[in-house]
Order: sequence, then structure tokens, then C-alpha cells
Amino acid sequence: MSEKRKYYPHFAVWELTNRCNANCLHCGSSSGKSRINELSREEALHLCEELKELGCKVVGIIGGEFFLSPYWQDVCLKLKGLEIQVALLTNGILLTEKNIHILNDIGIKFIAVSIDGIDGTHDYLRGVPGLFEKVLANIRLAQNNGIGIGINTAVSGINIDQIPELYSLFCNLGIKSWQIQCVEDFGRANQNPELQITADKLYTMYKSVLKFQQDQKMKIDIADNIGHFTSLEPYVRTHPFRGCPAGKWNIGIEADGKIRGCLSIRNDENVVGDIRQRSLKEIWEDSETFKIFRERTPDKLTGFCKECEFAHICLAGCSSLAYSLTNTFLENPMCLRKYEVEMGISPESLT
Repeated sequence: MSEKRKYYPHFAVWELTNRCNANCLHCGSSSGKSRINELSREEALHLCEELKELGCKVVGIIGGEFFLSPYWQDVCLKLKGLEIQVALLTNGILLTEKNIHILNDIGIKFIAVSIDGIDGTHDYLRGVPGLFEKVLANIRLAQNNGIGIGINTAVSGINIDQIPELYSLFCNLGIKSWQIQCVEDFGRANQNPELQITADKLYTMYKSVLKFQQDQKMKIDIADNIGHFTSLEPYVRTHPFRGCPAGKWNIGIEADGKIRGCLSIRNDENVVGDIRQRSLKEIWEDSETFKIFRERTPDKLTGFCKECEFAHICLAGCSSLAYSLTNTFLENPMCLRKYEVEMGISPESLT
């Protein structure tokens, strides 16, 4: 039985390889070595066609480190030829002159780079001494060769106090956009309790983003795992949150062809298919495949989420954050609206 075409995977996140040249404390997929039997070039190019058939509009290519895939250029060219937008995320180590020229030849004029802290903080979090200065140099090299740069920052207990300093740095660098997301308790992050964030720290950071947005110096995106429906939401978030898109509008692809509703959710049960066993279309249109995302209703929620006036839209917010905290998709203890209610914070008290 299929879902007909009620849902479309407008956005796919594709882990092109799990091989990585960094050793991040917070890596949810514990990247480093390639996965056993990663997709071949031919399989990857065929997957591009399957994504086009399903109506995918944007493919976010990640790793590990995607530059370490032997066919990253071929995949990018194939996707662009199919008129699918390509979004690339790198740790910046291999944003070299050679690869910058390749990006220009392909026609990719924008790339996102991960920066998680100032100086030694970034190096510590990423497990690579000297990485911060190397990445800054590579960013400037890319900019000087016509590549626009966006930044992705994974916020944790280690770096959350550096967010204002990072903002100043990125303004000076001429960064085009900045996405801020929370570290979640999967993979290596699960082994590093110092990464954990308290709700009050997260809310303080959230308020600081409001001030950054007012400057209008760059586009700032608050990721889906921060929020939701606070009194500041209309001013902090670029687009209104309309519930977790996993398995509805988003799809996750692992380097070996395994399919997830969201790549961030690292429990084994979240693997819903394998493109070597069934086509992507069959996996997507099977009504049983993404049931946990597509059939979640307010009456199934628990805790604060069940009683929240926005439960019918939010449905416990970001599925990966909820699962990392509760082992279910039904409650989000780190919800900042929950924090506002518990602390008696109102819009008037923020003026």
C-alpha cells in the first residue's frame, strides 16, 4: 500500500561517505572510516535519477567529509544536470585551491563550512590541532575565487558562550549565512557529557540571536532542533516551524544506501530501507515506512508537549532531538516554549 503522492522528499541529506579526516567530539555518526560496502559510483549516479523521479528539489551532501568520496564531483554534476540544487557541507580541511577550481568548473558558487568555536575550542571539538586557522585561510581562499561561504555551528556546552564572538568573526569574514544547531546525544556525543546544554544557556543564546537578526548583516537560520513557538519565534526564526519534516518532506541517505527519515536520528530502528533491496520510490511510497513521522498525532504526545497549545503543529518538535533525550518521538524536554512557561517569561518581560 502506498502513500500515493501525499508527501514529497523535497530535501534529501546524503552522506556521500562516512570517511572523515577529523575526529569531532560531537559526531552523531561516529565518522572516520568508510562504511562497509559504500555505494559505487554507478549506484550513486542512479540514485541521483531516483531522487529526481521522486521530485527532490535540494540535495544536501555531507559526510564524514564529502571531499573524501572518490566520486563527489560526478554526483554534483549529475544532480545539477537533473536541475536539483546541490548544498555542500565540509569541515574545510580540503577546501583547497584544487577543489575550489573544481567547484567553480561544476558551477557551484556557494559552500557551507563547519566552525564550532574560536581558536583552540574549534580544534578541540574537531580533534585536529591547528584546524581553526587552516579553515579560516581556506575560507578566504574560496572567497577570493568567487565561492560564497556559509557557516554551520553545532552548539554545545563547550562552545555556547562563544556564540557572540563567533558572530563578530563571521561578520568580519563577510559570511553570507549562518546555521546554528544543537549537538544531540548520538554517536560520539553520547560519550562526551561535557557537550550537554542546559535550557537556560540555550535560551540565553536564543535571545542573542534575536539581536544578531536585527543587525541584518547575514542570514541566520536557527535549526529545527532549537525552539519552538516561543514569544521570540517570529523574530528569531527565518521561517515558521511547521513540524518535523522527516519522512514527509525530508529523507536521509547513508553512504551504503540505507534510508532514514532523518540522518540525525541514529537508532537502528530509524533505518527504513535499503536502495539495494528496493527502489527509493518503493521505500518512500510504502505507507508503513515512515509511519512514526507521518502518523504522529497530538493525542499520542506526552509531558508538556501533550498539553501545549501548539501541539497540533509542532508534534514534539525536532524528532532527532526528542529521541536523543527521551528515546521516543513524543516529547521534547529541551523545548524553549516549555522553558518560557516554566520560568514565567512573557513577551512583555523581554522588552
